[in-house]
Amino acid sequence: MSKVLSVENGNYTVKVEAGGEIILDTSRGSFVSDKPAGTVVIRGSLEVEGTTTTVESNDTLINDNILTLNNGQAGAGISASKNYQSGIEIDRGSEAEAYFVFDDSVSWEIGGDSGTGAFKIFTGAGDKTALVLDGIKSNSALFIDTGNNAISVTNATDYETNVFPYTGGVITGGAIDDDLIPNAKALVDYVAFATATSLQDRIEEGTTFKSFVETKSFDVTGQQSVVEIGVNNDVVANFTNQVATIQDIQISSNKISTADSNEDLILEAAGTGSVQVNDKLKLTQTAHADDAAIDPLEPSAGNILYVKSEDTGGTGVFFVNSSSTRDELISNNRSLLYSMIF
Repeated sequence: MSKVLSVENGNYTVKVEAGGEIILDTSRGSFVSDKPAGTVVIRGSLEVEGTTTTVESNDTLINDNILTLNNGQAGAGISASKNYQSGIEIDRGSEAEAYFVFDDSVSWEIGGDSGTGAFKIFTGAGDKTALVLDGIKSNSALFIDTGNNAISVTNATDYETNVFPYTGGVITGGAIDDDLIPNAKALVDYVAFATATSLQDRIEEGTTFKSFVETKSFDVTGQQSVVEIGVNNDVVANFTNQVATIQDIQISSNKISTADSNEDLILEAAGTGSVQVNDKLKLTQTAHADDAAIDPLEPSAGNILYVKSEDTGGTGVFFVNSSSTRDELISNNRSLLYSMIF
């Protein structure tokens, strides 16, 4: 094998025939090819021309803060001949190689922005792999695109207990920290907790003199379901499926009545207005189911009209006034008859 060392214009050239080697041996004594010793120092830049560079060092120290891969790429993006990828390959022995690469074939659209090219971590076998770290710092809003898939904490044990306090498998309070992200189990449990403890069964305003709307369900009270409206802590109206009560007035089907027995039902028009009836006025015969007696007591003022079996007046319509005068209104025929007799 020929070996040539020549000097041309101040440049040193070492030529080795194909298949030959150049070994820089810094050891003292006998030559030992598999046990390097000492240090080889190259002052100035080192340019290696060839397709493969192999470094067998156990520790490689590089002062450069940026390493350039795929240097000299022409055109836009990493070429198709390189599978649009550039990065690092990790030899895993009998397992498939692992890769950390930039892939120019990946299209993305997040937060109103879009583009192509993204970093990927994968194995040569196409198996799923994982990234283990203690945190992610985003320069702005953090967007996560999972396609049609969900974000899961599958392998966490009782993850929800890191978000809410639990006792016996039941939430006992609000979030441990306002910034924690809950899982579906935590949300389901919190809704149950809030329904049982935090959510009110009524809408209210004020602390001392409260106005409120409250619902009471048969499922909870065991009594007829009702909706109550309150002002200044007093219930002023309530509604069931049969009766609406407002103050002391009850409305049931087509009937208006007083809520309390023996109370007057008053129809009143303010000022010079009148109480107007636009149809027949029907008076039922006393005693009514709620009346204590056939003849009502005299009023403190005015007159009371009432109906019972007709007497000599021939109408069955009676009155009693505040002067204790009680009599029957006389019909037209009886009036004519009496005028002729008397």
